[in-house]
Amino acid sequence: MRIALTTLICFSFLTAFAQGTKYHTIDKRAEKYYEEARQYLKRSQFREAMEPLQDALDKDPNFIEVWLAMGSANYRLGRDSLTLACFHKALEIDPDYSKSMYAYFLIGEIYFKQSNYEESKAYLAHYLSREDTDLKKRIQAEVMVDNCQFALKAMTSPFDYHIEILPDFANSFKLQYFPVLSVDQQKIYFTRREGLSVKNDEDIFYSDKLKDGSWSVPQSISDNINSEFNEGAASLSADGRMLVFTSCDGRRGYGSCDIYVSYKEGNNWSVPENMGPMINSAAWEAQPSLSADGRTIYFVSNKQGGMGRKDIWSSSKNKKGKWEPAINLGKKINTNKDEISPFIHANGESIYFSSNGRIGLGGLDIYMSEKTDSVWSEALNLGYPLNDAHDQVSLYISSDGEKGYYTIEKKMRHDFESKLYSFDLPDSFQVSNKSSYLRGTVSDASSGAPLQADIKLYKLNNEKYFSELSSDKKTGTYTVVLSESNHYGLYVSATGYLFKDFSFSFEDIDQFDENLLDIKLEPVKVGAITVLGNIFFDFNEYSLQRKSMSELKEVYDFLRQNPNVKVEISGHTDNIGSAQYNMELSTKRAKSVYDFLLFKRIRPEQITYVGYGQDKPIAPNDNLENQSKNRRIEFKISSISSDTK
Repeated sequence: MRIALTTLICFSFLTAFAQGTKYHTIDKRAEKYYEEARQYLKRSQFREAMEPLQDALDKDPNFIEVWLAMGSANYRLGRDSLTLACFHKALEIDPDYSKSMYAYFLIGEIYFKQSNYEESKAYLAHYLSREDTDLKKRIQAEVMVDNCQFALKAMTSPFDYHIEILPDFANSFKLQYFPVLSVDQQKIYFTRREGLSVKNDEDIFYSDKLKDGSWSVPQSISDNINSEFNEGAASLSADGRMLVFTSCDGRRGYGSCDIYVSYKEGNNWSVPENMGPMINSAAWEAQPSLSADGRTIYFVSNKQGGMGRKDIWSSSKNKKGKWEPAINLGKKINTNKDEISPFIHANGESIYFSSNGRIGLGGLDIYMSEKTDSVWSEALNLGYPLNDAHDQVSLYISSDGEKGYYTIEKKMRHDFESKLYSFDLPDSFQVSNKSSYLRGTVSDASSGAPLQADIKLYKLNNEKYFSELSSDKKTGTYTVVLSESNHYGLYVSATGYLFKDFSFSFEDIDQFDENLLDIKLEPVKVGAITVLGNIFFDFNEYSLQRKSMSELKEVYDFLRQNPNVKVEISGHTDNIGSAQYNMELSTKRAKSVYDFLLFKRIRPEQITYVGYGQDKPIAPNDNLENQSKNRRIEFKISSISSDTK
């Protein structure tokens, strides 16, 4: 916006000067110097114009047109302090001179950039008091006045962010930006650049958090990822095994900048692949943010069909694992200006992003929005002092919603810096549903060998899975994210093995030491048993509750994938009530599961059912917790045949 605005204003200055036949001077030599300077200004040779402009002022220090021209030239050269000095001198000579109106506008804009909101508002108000101003600039001035009023109010009620620059090696390069952390906050990944020149290479680096809280010497993420071309703005899945990033002008792609993906097996990253035409286009795509399970991506593009210059878009994988066409996030997020650097929280429901198209404190401010039933809320400015007149970009929020990391970019007189900061997030801007993680390994129960297993996480009130991932092929490691206010079913399966299921809520994470759950899968063999822990009935009832659907789907999928396996579905109860009643209830419950599978066209010869009542407890019936363990449905392999017909 500022570049375009500057060009328009300076052109207006020059046009106004050109139309005049008389100047505010009687010194002919001063006039001659000014005419010489105007020729340079017409060719945008602002430095060259300075000498004749100064010569003109030496002849006539009150030559107002020269002060205005010199202010305009300094503005184009980025010399804010000199611009202010020149314009203030012009206004001192004649505050009501009609051609000085642009000076009021530019002074107001510079003060706004410098966080001098009171002065900015005053000069812009004077500009707006004139009726002969340009309509577009009036609109821009009105927006800046609104921003000033917002900023002044925000600064009188600052939030307690406790912002700190990251220490040690985390800020050891000339420029570093786009921080992203592992879900346990023990690794930080960022884009580093050694200098301001376009010749300086952008690469993705990472540091490990040390026991004393400092960061280790940064290392390149991988020779397969970093190259002679630019790589940056990375995002990782929660398990740290899927990386998406931006690469420009080097790799074969669809446009000037495209988004690429790399996968980690063991300790090695794969050669990056272009994410394809559902994500990338002939336009500019960059700054991706990946959901915790790696199945949804948010990114920035300036392609056609958006609402502004740069918009935030998203795409998700379908059931076949293919990316769907990207969709625009709509007017609750995007404006007619720029929205960049999106970050989707681990809960999948909260998004943070930077924008210069909304009321704020200047430049790019950070905003947040939360999704309910697929609808995003109105974006909320994160307030002062996190936001100020500088550009705030590339935010990361920890899974628990309490800690944040971001970049502050500062333009200085002869330099530019970009540093990484951390902060404590005030309650007002924390996510509604915090998240935590569960990690571990999946292995063969007999041999102990690591397994690549499919891991599905369901919200138990919804038969569609919430997220899906797989354990590492070489190490068997996995990480899943759980969020508040949800009850989850976790299902782990691998070809040739009997699946296992678990039931968790966010609060249950505390029962695991260091959030660790190692899972051992039994090979498919006669006698192998798993408890169907996510089958639910009302008290003393045998009708299946709807939240049993995710478990029933997993049972169905196993039977369809293993047609040579015959299973027994058995019902069990605690010892409350008579033995006869418990036997009847357990049999009816087992039959409910059996009937559902028949309804889904599982062959009747593949399944049987039986009730054991209270005869086969797996825990003493001496407390409520143990009694709940004994009330269960089991799934046992009774035979395996070579005939799959």
